[in-house]
Amino acid sequence: MSSALPEKKDLKIALVVVDVQRKFTGGSIPKGGSKEEIDTINKAAAMFREHGRPVIFIYFDGPCHCSVYGGDDGDEYLHGVVSDPRDVIVHKEHMNSFQETRLADAVKECGCDCILLAGMVTQYCVMGTYYGAFDHGLSPYLLAGGTIATDEKYNQAACVLCKTFALEDVEENLRTTKTPDSSGTCGCEYQRCGAAGH
Repeated sequence: MSSALPEKKDLKIALVVVDVQRKFTGGSIPKGGSKEEIDTINKAAAMFREHGRPVIFIYFDGPCHCSVYGGDDGDEYLHGVVSDPRDVIVHKEHMNSFQETRLADAVKECGCDCILLAGMVTQYCVMGTYYGAFDHGLSPYLLAGGTIATDEKYNQAACVLCKTFALEDVEENLRTTKTPDSSGTCGCEYQRCGAAGH
């Protein structure tokens, strides 16, 4: 008989922000992204950093095939996204952020067993990463109000299909659960923020 799932407040969770790059905007997603969702992502990331918990940005390399962004700054983060030198950056080339990357290693080396997903595009890379987490023994959750889709109906559907964390859940978890690496600096040896444009 399997043991009961841990409560949200007891999970050792890392925040994973997927593809918040300008090149994924310009079509159904406004060029500025979505201020409300960006604010939610920034609030969650600030809370994670304050408690010494990992914030991991997924950075998609290569051309985008799902938008019509015309600027030459498409690889840069959406306006308003706040990053920090302590954040970890994992580069990818596929929809599933775990495919041919070291994301799973980065999460586990930071002492975490779960990921909290934010970013975009909800119905593509965010959901692909959500389901990809299971292959690596990690429990995925979506940050409610922190994902950006080409249509709000996809965010609503994702919250029906997937487990979610609200900001209140994040606050309680960070207050009550410690990871082996809650000192403020994750020991993962991955590229840090500081790449051109970030």
